[in-house]
Amino acid sequence: EFPPPFPFFHLYIQLHPYCICKYNIKMPPLKMSENLRRRSSDLTLLASFDSDDILSSSSIEFPMRDDLEDLSEMHLLIEIVGATNLCYLDDNLVPNNSSWNNDLMQPYCTIKHGSNLVHKTKVAEEKCRHPIWTLKTRSLFLVSVSVEEVTFQQNKNLSIFIMTEDQDAQISSAFKGFSKDPVLIGLVKLDYTTIFSQYCTEERFEFPIKNKLNEEDGFRGTLSLRFRIATKSDIEFVNTLNNKEKPKYKRKKESKHLLFLEGANARSIPDSKMNSKLATLTTEQDNICSCEGTFLKAIASLVRTKTLVDLNTGQTKIKVKPNPDPNRIDTTTFMTGYEIKNETRQPSHCWYEAGSGNENIGKVYVEVLSCHDLPNMDIGGQFGNLTDAFVTAVCENGVMQTSVIDDDLSPHWMPWTKRAFFFNIDHIASILYLAAFNYNGTPLFMHDPIGRVAVNLSNFKPGTVYTLKYNLYNSANVTERIKKGAITIRLRIEFDDLNAALTTTLHSQPKRYINVKNDKSFKVVRYTCFGEYDSDAGFDATIMLSYLNEIIEYKNMVSYKVGDAIKSLIFWRGQVEVSFMMLPLHSLFFFCACAIVVEQPYMFPSLLLLSIPWILLAMNMIKLQHPSPWKRCSNFWTYPQTIKDNISIDAYEGWEVNQAHEEREKRWLEEKSKDKEKIIKKMERLEELGNEAISTEVASNVIPLHIFSKLHALQSYTEEKLKQIRVVKLILSWEDGNLSFLVTAISLMIALVSLLLPWSVILTWTGRSIVWGVLGPHMKLVDLLMTKSKNKRCQTSNDILHTQEKLNTQEKKARIRREEAVKLRAAKRLRFGKYILKVPGIDLLRHHDRPLPESTARPWQGTFMAPKSHEIKWHPKQKLTGAMILRPKNVAESNKDESMEEKKRFEAYRKRLSLKDSTSEKYLLTTKV
Repeated sequence: EFPPPFPFFHLYIQLHPYCICKYNIKMPPLKMSENLRRRSSDLTLLASFDSDDILSSSSIEFPMRDDLEDLSEMHLLIEIVGATNLCYLDDNLVPNNSSWNNDLMQPYCTIKHGSNLVHKTKVAEEKCRHPIWTLKTRSLFLVSVSVEEVTFQQNKNLSIFIMTEDQDAQISSAFKGFSKDPVLIGLVKLDYTTIFSQYCTEERFEFPIKNKLNEEDGFRGTLSLRFRIATKSDIEFVNTLNNKEKPKYKRKKESKHLLFLEGANARSIPDSKMNSKLATLTTEQDNICSCEGTFLKAIASLVRTKTLVDLNTGQTKIKVKPNPDPNRIDTTTFMTGYEIKNETRQPSHCWYEAGSGNENIGKVYVEVLSCHDLPNMDIGGQFGNLTDAFVTAVCENGVMQTSVIDDDLSPHWMPWTKRAFFFNIDHIASILYLAAFNYNGTPLFMHDPIGRVAVNLSNFKPGTVYTLKYNLYNSANVTERIKKGAITIRLRIEFDDLNAALTTTLHSQPKRYINVKNDKSFKVVRYTCFGEYDSDAGFDATIMLSYLNEIIEYKNMVSYKVGDAIKSLIFWRGQVEVSFMMLPLHSLFFFCACAIVVEQPYMFPSLLLLSIPWILLAMNMIKLQHPSPWKRCSNFWTYPQTIKDNISIDAYEGWEVNQAHEEREKRWLEEKSKDKEKIIKKMERLEELGNEAISTEVASNVIPLHIFSKLHALQSYTEEKLKQIRVVKLILSWEDGNLSFLVTAISLMIALVSLLLPWSVILTWTGRSIVWGVLGPHMKLVDLLMTKSKNKRCQTSNDILHTQEKLNTQEKKARIRREEAVKLRAAKRLRFGKYILKVPGIDLLRHHDRPLPESTARPWQGTFMAPKSHEIKWHPKQKLTGAMILRPKNVAESNKDESMEEKKRFEAYRKRLSLKDSTSEKYLLTTKV
C-alpha cells in the first residue's frame, strides 16, 4: 500500500525464468497519467490503463508463458532419403579390392541416440551404390530429444551407421544357411544443437560418410537426410508404421486408415459420414456385391423374369436393371422402353467426386446415360446370357466406374444408379477417357474390354450442357479401327476462374498417375487410356505397320493439299466466304507479299514470320466453314469472347450437308490415290521391261532372332517422331483450339513487331560481321594462337573441369528427381494400391473421336447437373505433395505450418532455459502516478 503523498513509486521484481508471478498493487483513487510500461521481454502484460481510468483498487497480472511447460521433450522427424556413391574401404583404404564389388551392395542403416538403438531401416529396394529408402524400407523414424540435449550440447549425438552384408556371407548363406555378417561402410554423426539450428527445415542435406572414428580417411560416399519437428499426426503415423510389435499386415492396415482419415479431412467430411461418403471402384468391390457368380448367373438367366405385359394397357414392360428406384419400387421395377429412355434423361440422385485438380480451375461433370449395340462378350447368348456392361471414366488422376448392368446389349443407367461423376481438373485441355467393359466375376479371368473413346475437353465451352453420342472403337492408334457399339453421355464443364483456366494453356500438363489395388483394375484403367494396342508392351507388328501407313498418309495428304493450295493461290480461286460469296483473299495477300519481296528484298524475314499466322488463320477460316457444328472451332478474332458464350446445337444439325462434304472429300482422295497408283504401276512396268539382271538369284536368309530386340527401339523412335508430327497437325487443324489460338496470337505479335525492325541494316551488318570477323585472313593468326601447346592444354583442362562441374550438377538434379519419383511411388502404393499407371495428358493419338449427329447442346440453366453437398460421395485424392510425408495439398500445408509453430515454441523454450543458470536479473516496472 502506498500513501497518497508519494508522487511516484517503483516496483522492483526479481524473477526466476519459470515463475508465474501475480502482484496486487493497491492504491487510493488516483488518475493514471500514462499506460503501465514493462521493461522485460519475458513478461506478458494482461492489464493496461488509459489516462482517463479512475481506479480505487487495481489488480495487475504478470504471468510467464505457461504454454511452454509441456516442451520438456522434442520429437524430431528424420528421413533417410538415400546415399550416393557408396564405397567400402578395407583396412588399407583400398576402395575396390578383388574380394568386394561395390555395385552388389545391400545397404541399410542403423540409427543410435547416444548409445541407444532407436531405429533400423530395411535393405534398400535398389541394391547398388546409390540406394534410395522409402516408406516401404522404413525411411522415416522419430527421435525424442530433451531440451537440455539441444540447449547445452550434451554428449548424446545422432549417429547413423551405413551397413551392408558381407558378400562372402551372402554367397554362403544362399547355400549353407549361414547368417549374414554386417559390414560397416561408414557413419554420419550429428549433434542435436546443429540439427535444430541449421537443418530443421525439411530441405535435403548431404553429409559425407566417415569412418567409425568419425574421421574422413577416404571417400566413402554421401548420405542425404531431411529433418523437421514432428507434429501429432507425424508421430501417430510413424509410430504406427514402424511398430514391430504388431504384424506387418496390421501395421499396413492401420497406416492406411490414418491416411484415409487425412484424405477425408482434406475434403472437410465429418467423421460420422466418412465411410458412407467413401466411393470404391466397381472392379475393387467384392464379386458377390458387384455381380453374381458366372455359373449361377448363367442358370439364373434362364428362369429370370425379364419382361412383363401390363394387363391394363397391353404394353410390354422391361425389368429395370440393375435395380428399381428405392423410393419408387412399385413404379420402377418394370417400365416400357420409352419410359426407360425418358427416365434415363432425368437428373442423377447421387454424384461421385474424383480427381485432385486445383478446385479454382474447374470441374467436369459427366453422366453415363447408356450404351448401344454392344457385342455379346459372354458365352450362352442364345440362353439370354449377354454382356454385363459397366463403364470406366478416367480424367487426369481420377478414375470412376459405373454399376454393372447384367445381360443387356443396350444398357441404360438410371438416375438412382452409380453413373454420375465429376472430376476436379487443373488444365483446360485435359482428356476424358471412357471405355465399356464386360464384367467378369471369376477371379482368374480379366474383365473383357469392349471399346473406348477419348473426349477432348478443350472443344467444349462452359455454361453449356452437352448430350453426346460417340462410337466405341478398340483403339485409336491403328489404321483400321473396329466399331464396337456406341455410348451416350451428358457433359458439363465449369470454370470458377476462366482467366486462370486459359492461362494453363501456357504451361505443359504435369505428370499424372493413377493407383489401383488389383491387377484386374489396372488392366481396365490401362485399356481405357491406351486401347487394345499398347506400344509400351513391346514390339507389335500391327502398331509398326500402322505407323508406316500413317507416315505415308501424311506424305500423300501434304502433297495433295499443298498442290491444290498452290493452284488455288495462283489461279485466284475462291477461298474465303464473305456474304455467300467465295473471294480469293488469300491470293490477294500472297500477291502483295511477293510484290513487296521483289521490290524490297530485305522485308523477306518479316514476311516469312508473317506466313506462320497466315497459315493458321487460313486453317481457322476453313474450320469455321465446316458444315458440321461438331467439327468447327471458335473464330480467332473473337476467341476470348466466344469461349465464354453458351451455344445451342440440335440433333442432326448440318448432317446432310456434312455427309455430302465428306463424300466429296472421300471421292477426291480416292481419285488422287488412283492417279498415284497408275503412275506407280507404270514405273514398275517400265523397270520390269528394262531389267538387265542376268545373275543367279540367291535365296533370302532367315530373319535372325536378335533383330526383334531392336525392332521395339525402332518402333519407339518412330512413335516419338509421329508424336511431333501429330502436335503440328493438332495445331494446324485447330483440334485443340486453345493451343492453336495461343500459337497464332504469339506468332502474329512476333511477325508484326518484326515489320518495324530495320532489316536492311540488320542484314547488312550481320553479313559484314560474319565475313570480316570470321572469314578474313586474320583467322590464320587466331589458329596459330589456339594451337600453341601450353594454351591448348590449359584450355582443354579448363574445358574438362567446366564440363565435369556441369555434369555433376546435372547428375545431382537427376538424382533428386529420381528420389522424389521413388518416394512418390512408395507413398501412393501405401495409400491407394500397388498398381500405378501414367495417364496421358494430351490427345496425340492418330484418330480423334467426334460426337455423332445425334448429339445436342443446350445452355445450362443453373440448377441442372449441379449436385448438392449431401448428394456427393468422394474418392480419395491421389495428388500428393510435401517433402517428408506426402499428403494431400491442404493437409501438407497445414501440417508444415504446425511443425513451424512447434519449432518456434521450442526455440522460445530453449531461450528461456538458457537463462536458468545465469544470474537473476532485475526487472524494473515504473508507473507514473
